[in-house]
Amino acid sequence: IVDEDGRLLFHNARLRELLGYQEEEIDLIDTSTFWHDLEQRSRIIIALRDRGGQLLNEEVIWKTKKGQLIHLLISYVQVAYHGGHISFVGGKRICWVYDVTALTQREAQVAEQERQLCEILEYCPAGLIVVDDEGRLLFHNWRLRELLGYEEEEMELFDTKRFWHDLDHRARIVELLRERGGQLLNEEVIWKSKQGQLLHLLISYVQVAYQGGHIGFSGGKRLCWVYDITSLRRAEQARMRSEQRLAEAIESISEGFACYDAEDRLAVCNSCYRELLYAGLEVDVVTGTTFESNIRQAAEGGYIKDAEGRVEEWVAERLLQHRNPGEPQMQQRGNGRWVMVSERRTADGGTVAVYSDITELKQREEDLTEKSAALEALSKKLAKYLAPQVYDSIFTGRQDAKIVSKRKKLTICFSDIVGFTETTDKMESEDLTQLLNHYLTEMSKIALRHGATIDKYVGDAIVMFFGDPETRGVKEDAIACVKMALTMQKRIGELAEHWRDIGIETPFRCRIGIHTGHCTVGNFGSEDRMDYTMVGGAVNLASRLEHEAQPGGVLISYETFAHVRDEIHCEEHGHIRVKGIAYPVATYNVVALKTDLATTCGPVRADMPHLRLEIEPELMSADERHQAATTLRHALGILKNRTEK
Repeated sequence: IVDEDGRLLFHNARLRELLGYQEEEIDLIDTSTFWHDLEQRSRIIIALRDRGGQLLNEEVIWKTKKGQLIHLLISYVQVAYHGGHISFVGGKRICWVYDVTALTQREAQVAEQERQLCEILEYCPAGLIVVDDEGRLLFHNWRLRELLGYEEEEMELFDTKRFWHDLDHRARIVELLRERGGQLLNEEVIWKSKQGQLLHLLISYVQVAYQGGHIGFSGGKRLCWVYDITSLRRAEQARMRSEQRLAEAIESISEGFACYDAEDRLAVCNSCYRELLYAGLEVDVVTGTTFESNIRQAAEGGYIKDAEGRVEEWVAERLLQHRNPGEPQMQQRGNGRWVMVSERRTADGGTVAVYSDITELKQREEDLTEKSAALEALSKKLAKYLAPQVYDSIFTGRQDAKIVSKRKKLTICFSDIVGFTETTDKMESEDLTQLLNHYLTEMSKIALRHGATIDKYVGDAIVMFFGDPETRGVKEDAIACVKMALTMQKRIGELAEHWRDIGIETPFRCRIGIHTGHCTVGNFGSEDRMDYTMVGGAVNLASRLEHEAQPGGVLISYETFAHVRDEIHCEEHGHIRVKGIAYPVATYNVVALKTDLATTCGPVRADMPHLRLEIEPELMSADERHQAATTLRHALGILKNRTEK
């Protein structure tokens, strides 16, 4: 109780406890010392005067003896106070003081929490609205305004039905809310913005109370969380369109296509894959089935030719190929079809496979193989009618089968058997054929080994040339030709021994003529039948040299001698006249290679009373050596008989 000047006349123990004073300290204390805000005290005094000394539940801030601020609720009534006696009349004031510090702190804490909550709700990623039963907007946050494109003042008590693109959908949701007690989670709807743009949203409702800007989760109002999933739906629609386009593209592929995931389960395939896997049957290949089960079913059903009688072994081999893909695999189906399987691993550990029907290709390949074999056999037969060089140049494309010729310097060789006509009259045709073919075969081997182009066989004669279609140069061609001729004569000598042993009394002896000169060489004939040959005076001269050569000898012209004289020993043979050539032609007998002369023995001489012998083998022609050998064998036979007697 205080007087009009504010001095303390009466107090209780609760006041002393509240303010921290002792009883003797507080008697007649000036209560203005209690006040934290003296201006507020002045306002309260004025209010007391205005209200006749009455004031109820006014919140003030006092301070304790130690200076701590406390929140109080005070009420004043007018009383009389005389000698320690109180009555509710008179000029004194009684003040009831209630400590509301804890309550005020709690209210401040709640207010701060509510402020923080409102700030969180204002800027959370989801839109937030509170609506009444009529759908009018009571509360919303910034995210909702941003989402729908409205200003804050436009949305006060806004009719939320205007948000909806489909009011029938809204009606169904309202009905669901009634059935479920105001609760609804994750319902997808379509709203429209202020500009009319359609938005895909996910909304969830809970029942709340809303009074004076405060939200509580009880009562008749609805709180709705709004999540924008427009981008997600557009992405899903784009993905679905992409998947549809991909599926259509895969289906349009003329080959079988399948993709297995990292667990080896079928992810996608087209109808062609099903057809090639289970040929001729309406089997539905279901996505999610394993690769092993698919191929096992095909193998056990008899659709794989290679798996017949060995299903488990084939499945194991196929799984190994599938998990370690390499070169394409060829598979023969049970119905005779052929399939090429090409597989590769994907970055995520899956496998992509392409199945190609190669039945027609395989059939063409078999037909081509047969035709190639027939053509190869025919080619080998045709090759026997052509010089190898000509054959190669035609089949490699270096030369075409056209009537065309060129002027070129060649070394021409003619070879002929001496007395062939007389020999043929003494032999049966079968024996003659065998003997002649043996001779021509041996000579042809030598000619080809030295690089000659065999022009033709004319009975027992062989016409050859060097310098086309392949050449090593005029000089090298001439040397190769003469070396060939020497080798031929040597081989004929060896064959003569063999022919005598099989009963041929008069073995073949050969004459060879060689000339180097310009000829016209190429294809001659008609468009339907042609020969690769040479024509010109040089050919006639080579033929004439062959006729002039000694049996077992090689006769060459000066043009050839000029190219070979450094390597081959030759002797002058004299001049001959050839029809069509105005001047005599100088000729030379070929003796031997100079390297052979340097390494062979010298002359053989013997001088006795009854024997005189002088032989120079290296200077003798092949025919002379043959005659000498015959004479010496005859003499040796006589001496042997005399010695035995």
